[in-house]
Amino acid sequence: METLIKFSGLDESREFTYSDIWQREVFPDFSRLLIGSRDKEVPMILDLCKDLEGPFYVLFVLLVSPLGNEPARYQSPEPLSFDELELFLYSFQEFIEQDGRHAIWVGSIDGEGQFIFDRHNYVFAYGPLDAYLERLTRAGYSEGTIEIPAPHTHHFHADFGAMEDEILAHWPWVKSPLTPADED
Repeated sequence: METLIKFSGLDESREFTYSDIWQREVFPDFSRLLIGSRDKEVPMILDLCKDLEGPFYVLFVLLVSPLGNEPARYQSPEPLSFDELELFLYSFQEFIEQDGRHAIWVGSIDGEGQFIFDRHNYVFAYGPLDAYLERLTRAGYSEGTIEIPAPHTHHFHADFGAMEDEILAHWPWVKSPLTPADED
């Protein structure tokens, strides 16, 4: 399948990507990283998961469905081993990385770490931030500023219709309503 555009700025013919950068955000109660990749966010997320014990969960947040599926939060029904997580993410990698109708969350069941791949092509990372930074630095990432272009567009591709249905049929997901934060 050809590479499709998930997210773009003013030039809608070109995908908006980042240049392998990270930004630390510090809040009164927690800190997190924002990670912007040039491409291939799934392998980067899986590499960062290696710093977590597991087991893992997946939360598929369907925001828009051109097929008429219910926009909702779909959580994996059982804890996943790293191998099961890896198989799931690589099975749907093109859809996850190239279509803007969803966000995907990956985390450890015990709350040790979490990654949210946002529809704006960046990843929020929570957990052992220093360990993540070591891995990111080894992979060529550097500190920078994550800025979302304004205005921008999220792209939904008819080519991924079958994959949306496949991902929803993959497990007997535990479904819950979207939250206001999901729409941001």
